[in-house]
Amino acid sequence: MTETRPAPADGCPVAHRTTEPVFDEAYFADPYPLYDQLRTAGPAHRVTAPDGSAVWLVTRYADVRQGLADQRLARHPKYNKGGYSGIPLPEDLRVILATTDPPHHTRLRSLINAAFTRRRVESLRPRVDEVVDRLLDAMADTDGTVDLVAALAAPLPITIICDLLGIPEDERGAFRAYTDGIVGTDPAGAAQGCQDMVAFLKRMIALKRTEPDDALITGLIDARDQDDRLTESEMVGMAFMILIGGYDTTLSMISSGALALLRDPERAAQLRAYPGLMPAAVEELLRFEAPVQNAIRRFATEDLVIGGVPIEAGSAVVLSIGSAGRDPEQYACPGRMDFERDDTTHVSFGFGPHFCPGAQLGRMEVGASLRQLLIRFPEMTLADEALRYRPGFTFRELSTLPVVLGKQAGR
Repeated sequence: MTETRPAPADGCPVAHRTTEPVFDEAYFADPYPLYDQLRTAGPAHRVTAPDGSAVWLVTRYADVRQGLADQRLARHPKYNKGGYSGIPLPEDLRVILATTDPPHHTRLRSLINAAFTRRRVESLRPRVDEVVDRLLDAMADTDGTVDLVAALAAPLPITIICDLLGIPEDERGAFRAYTDGIVGTDPAGAAQGCQDMVAFLKRMIALKRTEPDDALITGLIDARDQDDRLTESEMVGMAFMILIGGYDTTLSMISSGALALLRDPERAAQLRAYPGLMPAAVEELLRFEAPVQNAIRRFATEDLVIGGVPIEAGSAVVLSIGSAGRDPEQYACPGRMDFERDDTTHVSFGFGPHFCPGAQLGRMEVGASLRQLLIRFPEMTLADEALRYRPGFTFRELSTLPVVLGKQAGR
């Protein structure tokens, strides 16, 4: 970890190494004490990420927000001059939304935006409500402890995003196994997960060429085959980003939101009494427990300064969204949930060109899940405080969330 020391002549603070932060099980379980230490020590720190790569970690809200929109922090790996290794991506995932910059990113983004128009997302609301009700009905029929991750947080986004893409129900079983590898901290497992997902998507694309429908994969095929606006690899990459982005972040938001409410019965009771607060509650939960803790790495295209710390061209930079959401310089009492907070801004969906295109859909799924969960199971309690988080530097995700449902409302 580093802290800033005043520089002599040029007035630019110099990064000074102190204790190296450790991203271990304790961090995965509760990253916020480490973020507090890092923000106090300085705005940017040279650290070793869990995959062994050296990166600059930026922790303060103002710097993170500015960095998300700064075009000098590019996604394309051609700017990588600092030896960052990361995940070895398959050829078909070398040029995707997450690793491109304008103008190429702008072209791809315009196509994916068409899949997430406000009208199209709003048309999914009845389907989201239907799936939530069905999943809660199945939970109600069980006895004893229920795992909210397996019973609700995982199957809801899988169902909705696969519906959107047009993936048949009998093809959805292996999907979570692929993503488990992709978002973990083991580079070999991540690489294998990416390869498996690419093979899966190519098979789905081949299927939709013979059996077209009105879903999104068929739309991508039309853009590729008729308008020639997508290469074959770009089409695979687009489907990949929609699947990963629409699944893991929403799973995390639902499970982390449910856990936060279980641990704060006063806030849960407030939402039951005033359900109109749910949209504000979703925003506050996104700030409080950001599903993406650390944004995908960027590379400095030139020598620059972040928060007074000089960053060399070619260095890998990671913007810590989780830390930004708990910055006391931005939020009063950031470690406490407040559904009537004056400042509801956050960067949990990103900011700037890479703002999450599926943000509206994610908000809808989280709101529907938590609203019905609170109404139907007012006596629900946490079954075990010893919770386990899946190792991950980018996503923060509960492996399981065991709860005792208690008596259902009205029964």
